[in-house]
Amino acid sequence: MRTLLAVLVAVSLCCSATSAQSVKGKSVFGLKTGINISTFRTSVDYAYVDPSLKVGLVFGSFIEIPLSSRFLLQPEFLYSQMGSNAVYSVFGDETFRYNYFSIPLLIKFKVAKGFNVFAGPEADFLIRARQKDNDRTITISNDIKDFDFSVTAGIEATSEKFAFGLRYIHGTQDVSIEPEFYSFFNQGVQATIGYKFSNKNKRAKKEKTK
Repeated sequence: MRTLLAVLVAVSLCCSATSAQSVKGKSVFGLKTGINISTFRTSVDYAYVDPSLKVGLVFGSFIEIPLSSRFLLQPEFLYSQMGSNAVYSVFGDETFRYNYFSIPLLIKFKVAKGFNVFAGPEADFLIRARQKDNDRTITISNDIKDFDFSVTAGIEATSEKFAFGLRYIHGTQDVSIEPEFYSFFNQGVQATIGYKFSNKNKRAKKEKTK
């Protein structure tokens, strides 16, 4: 059900972007990739577990839709690796790897030429979750929530073709495997580089033919 909802949301956003592009002729499609530096945020300090940073990949596509001269709407469709390393006083070192299909919906504001700030909600649909220790790796996808609602905000330096972004992601759902004993929440910093496929040449050709 979660996967079906994710697909429906993605199709809906794509259709909206296509409609906006046909009307304004200014929407831009792009691809991006980068890294997540993530860890678990805890509601309290646990004496027997200490989450630490973990590096993961993120990649996918985005559509930049102008709303006005200063505001833009940017839906994104990303494969995003989150999770955390953790040191348990009893079990030793462990790594939690959570892979999501993430759909951020960002509102961007042009502060100056080539510089934007943005914020928005993000829907994270779990693809697979794994727990790894020194001896084995097990799948724990059925043991945690398969959906996380996050909020994100960041900054972006952009040119005609490229966009360099840095954002903070703040998960709101408990993603621990034993919520009766402790609570873990996703959080991370994401750094990306994006390439924009400009439609300026296509518009120029259309104007010449008129």
